[in-house]
Amino acid sequence: MDKKISQDLEKFANIPDFKKTITFFGSARLEKDDFYCQQAKILAKKCVENDFCVISGGGGGIMQAANEGAFSANANSIKSVGFNILLPHEQKLNDFIEYSITFESLVIRKMALIEKSLAFVIFPGGFGTLDELCEVLTLKQLEFKKNVPIFLFGSEFWQGFDEFVRNSLLKQGVISRGDELKYKITDDLDFIINTLKEL
Repeated sequence: MDKKISQDLEKFANIPDFKKTITFFGSARLEKDDFYCQQAKILAKKCVENDFCVISGGGGGIMQAANEGAFSANANSIKSVGFNILLPHEQKLNDFIEYSITFESLVIRKMALIEKSLAFVIFPGGFGTLDELCEVLTLKQLEFKKNVPIFLFGSEFWQGFDEFVRNSLLKQGVISRGDELKYKITDDLDFIINTLKEL
């Protein structure tokens, strides 16, 4: 086995059991005053105020906004976690994280971001975010994560994805009827929080 993979698997195996984790996915390229970053920050704070722990990929943009929101809330346990990735053009770990691991393997890092989370909030992002979204959708489709809520925040941004799922994937029969319902597109932070409270 590759030494880096082996080391990352060891890191993965030693991740603590955090309290009720919610993973935020989204672009590292959005500026902190972007609308979606501001919404991620607000939502993450609300999550911690409702006894959840927020996990992100540890970088900038949406990830930093989520960690900052979580970090700003009061909690008696770890509330802001970042699983960073070592890239050729280094991704700097943001300043709002209480517990972090830096992985060298994208695959193991993605496992860490997904494995123990009770729900996922996916904000606008690029190929990496789409990869993470499709991973959690596949796990839900295969019933490895049968009942996890998957929220796509930003109806304008995600409308095209939803149309592709319904008009191409479902129409062609490469997914099953009902798979198009495995995620919820929303612009309502309170809807997300109220759904999380029921977990």
